Amino acid sequence: MNRTNFYNIFTHSDNVQELDFLDNSLSEFKMKYDPTYYRVIGADLMRPDRISDKNYGSPNFWWIICLVNNINNPLLDLEVGQILKIPHQLDLYQFQRKYRLRRSR
Repeated sequence: MNRTNFYNIFTHSDNVQELDFLDNSLSEFKMKYDPTYYRVIGADLMRPDRISDKNYGSPNFWWIICLVNNINNPLLDLEVGQILKIPHQLDLYQFQRKYRLRRSR
């Protein structure tokens, strides 16, 4: 699940396509299931992909962890001892099925 799949594609008049970062469904992510929690350690600093890998078995969900925890800059905003909310995997799959955009306009 790549976060860019939740952005619409805008096609310019000269048929050039680009992602429309202002039109997305990422703000619609809601947690139905109880999250788990994770305490950041020194090796995790600037590495949200490691946190994702430890919790989901894949580094690809780092962006959803940042989204849920209001982390705008994962290189600067992670601190040792910080407690992160880790969404349940079923919430990720349901969100993907319901809100995946990727349609041209």
